[in-house]
Amino acid sequence: MIKFRKKIIIVFSLILLSLLLIYLTPIDFKKLFLSNITREKNIIYDELTIPKPEKEALKFLAKKMSGPDFSIYTNYINKESDNSIIATGKDVLSESQGLFLLYLLNRNKKEAFDTCFNWTLDNLYLDNGLFSWIKRKDEKKEKINALIDDLRIIRTAILASEKWNEDSYLKYIKNTSKSLLLNNTKDFTPIDFYDLNTGSKSDYITISYLDLYTMKKLISVDSEWKEIYSSSYNILKGGKIKNTGLYKYQYNLNDKEYTLGDNINLIQSVYAMIHLAEVGHYDKDGMNWLWEAYTKNGKLYAHYCYESFKPVSKIESTALYSLAARLFYLAGENQKAKTLLEESEKFQIINQASKGFGSFGSENNLQIYSFDNLQYILSSSMIYK
Repeated sequence: MIKFRKKIIIVFSLILLSLLLIYLTPIDFKKLFLSNITREKNIIYDELTIPKPEKEALKFLAKKMSGPDFSIYTNYINKESDNSIIATGKDVLSESQGLFLLYLLNRNKKEAFDTCFNWTLDNLYLDNGLFSWIKRKDEKKEKINALIDDLRIIRTAILASEKWNEDSYLKYIKNTSKSLLLNNTKDFTPIDFYDLNTGSKSDYITISYLDLYTMKKLISVDSEWKEIYSSSYNILKGGKIKNTGLYKYQYNLNDKEYTLGDNINLIQSVYAMIHLAEVGHYDKDGMNWLWEAYTKNGKLYAHYCYESFKPVSKIESTALYSLAARLFYLAGENQKAKTLLEESEKFQIINQASKGFGSFGSENNLQIYSFDNLQYILSSSMIYK
C-alpha cells in the first residue's frame, strides 16, 4: 500500500512539474511551434533540384511572404491601401493561391499542394461554390469572385486529380463548375465577377480572363461548357488588334462591343495569347510582333499606345518577361523562352545582406510583389522541368 502511494505521489509530482514548465516557459513552446512550420516550409525546396534563381525566389516566398499553410501574401511590406479594390501587404488573393498551386503541381509536391489547397478551401471558398477573390489582412473574406482566379484554382484541382489519381478533388470541381455556369455566365458567355452580397453580375468579360484550357477541361464535367468555350474563343480571337501582339481590354455583353483601356496592358495581351496557345492555337503574328518589340529595344514595356502601338511607359516587370517566356515555351520556341526568362532575372535581389534577398523586386524600397515572384517560379518550373 505504501509503495502504491509513493507511485501516485511520483506521478502527480511529474504532472505538476510538467504544468509548471509549460507555465514558466511559454516562449519555448511558441518557438517549437514556429520551428515545425519552418520545417514544413523547408520541405518544398530542400529536396528540389531546380535552377538557383527559382530556388531562392521559392525560399523567399515560403519564408517571408506566406502565412500558415502556404497562404501567399500580396506584398512584402504590410501596409494599408486607400483603395479597397487594391490588395496590399498580408492580403491573400485567390490569384496567388492558384498560381502557387500550379507551381506545386509542376514540381510534384503533393503534400505541400494539399496543404495549400486545403487552406484555400478553408479561407476563400464561398457558400455557393465560388472563391472569394481576397482574404483581407484583418481576416475578412470578400463575397465577390473573379472568374479567372476560380478557373485557375479549379484547373489545379483537375490536374491534381489526373496527376495523382485521386477523387478527393472532384466534388470541388463539380461544385465550382456548377456555380460558375449559374453565376459567372450570361447567354453562354463568361463574365468577370459575381457579387454574392447583392446577387449582381458584371456585364463584361476581360479578354485576358478567358482561360480556354480550363473551360475545355470542364466540358467533361458539364457539356454546357462546350458552348461557353466556343463563345470565349470567338471573343478572344476577335479582340486581337491586327498585325500586332496586342489585344483589346474587355468585351461588353450588352453592347456586344469591345472596349479599350487608357493604354494596352502588355501582360494582359500576353495572357490572351497564352490562353490560345494552351489549346493549340498559336498567334504567330502576335508572337513575331512581341519578339521584334523585344529585340528592337532590348526590353518589353508594360503599356503600349492604341494608336501608334509604341510604348507609353518605361516600366518593365518580372511578371511580363516570365509570361512572355511561358508563351514562347508553349509554342516550342525554347531558346526564346529561356532568353526572356533570363531577362526577368535582372530584377532578382542578389545582395545576401538585403532583407529581400532571393526575391524579384526593388532592393531600395523593398517593393516586392508575390505576382512577379509567382509568375517567375511558375515559368521556370515549366521551362526547366
